Amino acid sequence: MKNFKQIAFGLLVGAMALGFSAFTSAKKDVNIVTYYKTNPSTPASNPASYQFYNEDRCESGGSLCTAQWDIGSNPTPTVDGTALPSSGVTFQTGSQTDGHFE
Repeated sequence: MKNFKQIAFGLLVGAMALGFSAFTSAKKDVNIVTYYKTNPSTPASNPASYQFYNEDRCESGGSLCTAQWDIGSNPTPTVDGTALPSSGVTFQTGSQTDGHFE
């Protein structure tokens, strides 16, 4: 009977720990989208120089083809050529890929 109580207590503690971790490790609400830099003459962090495309449009040669942006509460693009919103977006440093848009 003593072993049964210890097992039951262990299961109860484990269930409580698992339930608590479900609340503390909730996924943050981020909306990261890859955009193509279509205007090479503007700075990398300028939202006005990026557009969304579904397929790979990068060619070799060049220093920046794509970058990822957290678009916040803006709608996720689905149509090719959709411009990156001008507000409510955050450039994701280190997310750039080499090449140029074609």
